[in-house]
Amino acid sequence: MAFKVTIDSQRCQGHGKCIIECPEVFDSDEQGYAVLTMTEIPDDLRPKVRQRVADCPEAALEIND
Repeated sequence: MAFKVTIDSQRCQGHGKCIIECPEVFDSDEQGYAVLTMTEIPDDLRPKVRQRVADCPEAALEIND
């Protein structure tokens, strides 16, 4: 089963922790802010993404089941 993640672009400050720790799902745009590399994320990546959501210093990431 797949799930989705949203990035609040108003909150993201471009720290890049999600990009460094989970490049399968996150990348950076030309300004260095997080963007998603896929729209439907495989469930096997859920623990890794959940950790990135918890670690985001700006609380800009959210898992949408």
